[in-house]
Amino acid sequence: MKTEQINMNLSGYQLKEDVYSNITDGLLLMKKGAILSKKNIELLMKHQINPFDVIVMNTEEEKEVNIPVEKQYTSLIDEVRETFQQLVQEEDSDVDILLQNYKRVIDSSINEISIMDIIHQKIDQEDYLYQHSINVGILSAIIGKILGLTNKQCHLLSQMGLFHDIGMLKIDPEILQKDSRLTHHEYKEIQKHTSYGKSILFRLSQLDLLVSRTALLHHEKINGKGYPSNRTEKDIPFLIQIISVADTFNSMCTSYTYKKKKTYYEAIYELVGEAYSNSLNPAIVIPFTNYIMRKQLFQKVQLNNSQTAEIIFIHQNEPHLPLIRVDDSYIDLRKEPSLKIIALAN
Repeated sequence: MKTEQINMNLSGYQLKEDVYSNITDGLLLMKKGAILSKKNIELLMKHQINPFDVIVMNTEEEKEVNIPVEKQYTSLIDEVRETFQQLVQEEDSDVDILLQNYKRVIDSSINEISIMDIIHQKIDQEDYLYQHSINVGILSAIIGKILGLTNKQCHLLSQMGLFHDIGMLKIDPEILQKDSRLTHHEYKEIQKHTSYGKSILFRLSQLDLLVSRTALLHHEKINGKGYPSNRTEKDIPFLIQIISVADTFNSMCTSYTYKKKKTYYEAIYELVGEAYSNSLNPAIVIPFTNYIMRKQLFQKVQLNNSQTAEIIFIHQNEPHLPLIRVDDSYIDLRKEPSLKIIALAN
């Protein structure tokens, strides 16, 4: 939705509450009962407030605004594609509008149980980058909520995730679309997307500086084996470490060219393996894994020995190794290292 459309649609509406800035803590912008004008709407959006969230609406209008999260998600892809391409080409772009619409998706997503299934539906290959970016932002906000971060921090995480891979648009498409493994030279070319992304985002005054730093640092590993600078944990901001976990998990759960999509269970084992090898922060990985696995409680699953089992109990510190039931027997996967869950049962 363009700014002009918002101005036209909402001018004359009344505020249902006092409105405070999302940029400057404690700054009162407008009082409850104020009537919106075009200038007021522009002020709200400048302070990262979605006008739809703070106005009085009748029941029919609320139905139109309360769009199911799946539809919000789908409609966002075109907007992300257009905005990203404008930013890369240094054209005028509607970043503020994208941020407002994305905030609404995030607000819906972090309270929507089905969001994991929605974001990991089949991806159109030409839209992979845009959907991956949206997904990483959603997952990062969810992780932030799991870790008890503030609402403001969760929304910052969502923006960091949304823009983390924008530098990929400056990489040769032939390399990105290659359907076989990359050569060493091609891999080095792809690594340049981190510095490209920082350059693109650094000039955007409406974005927190952590957003451009995320583009540069999201492939760093806490054990110092990442790129571009081989930083260790103390030199990687904690919020960026969250983006790295979300990025890794989403990449595992989506297919792209030669890379096959993993099941949630396969992705969880691999994610925990990255934590155990000190590539990703266990303080982020384990709570996130716990969150995913708790949503699998009482699900029928397939084991790597072809048996069908039911997940009965999730262990707090080793959620990837639950207690399961096979027929009338209970098996603690912590004590059976050869057994693994590979997928939901058919």
